[in-house]
Amino acid sequence: MNRYWKQFASLIDERTIRERVLILVTASVVVLMLIQSLLLGPVLAERRRLGQETQNDQAETGKMSAQVQALIRDKAADPDLALKAKLTELGARQADVQRQIDAQSAELVPPQKMPAVLDKILANNPRLQLIGMKTLPRVSISLEKEATPGREPNAAAAVEKSPNEIYRHGVEVTMRGSYLDLLAYLMQIESLPVRLFWDKLSLSVTTYPTVTMRLVVYTISLDKVWLTV
Repeated sequence: MNRYWKQFASLIDERTIRERVLILVTASVVVLMLIQSLLLGPVLAERRRLGQETQNDQAETGKMSAQVQALIRDKAADPDLALKAKLTELGARQADVQRQIDAQSAELVPPQKMPAVLDKILANNPRLQLIGMKTLPRVSISLEKEATPGREPNAAAAVEKSPNEIYRHGVEVTMRGSYLDLLAYLMQIESLPVRLFWDKLSLSVTTYPTVTMRLVVYTISLDKVWLTV
């Protein structure tokens, strides 16, 4: 071994300084490459592997965290939220209908004053002959049943616990007179400062020009009072 080393050393000694420097640099590069290949290569590869595994673990952790947050939100959410929103909407609509009723009720003739209003109209038409006046049964109307058809059964049950009711109070009037006098009677009903309605009008001629008229005059009220004439 010493003999080979001495031969190598003599070869180096025979070289110029420039050649010695080149040989030294070349040998250093070869040594560094060997060190990197044999020692640093496996270390760097392991480091890259660990880095990739860390990234995968972080991505999986992020997915699990998102799933946990979604479960927490679902658990915290009110399962009856949609039903409560529907009930709130129906309650608002009911309140709006109630406000409309309250605003229009002031324009309607109260059931108790209906006979006096009819008597006053008849007094303004002395040529008319009153044959009969009959109270009709009170009719109850459910606002919810008309305002919200086809709503969900659960929501309907909740609203119908306290339904708003309006009542139709009607009187059947039969009178006799000329066609123009009867027409004037109807026009007076239409021109009242308060609202009074009529329908189911029928005319029959007994002895010309006398005409018998039968019609239903009614008002609408929230009051359950029974109208008597």
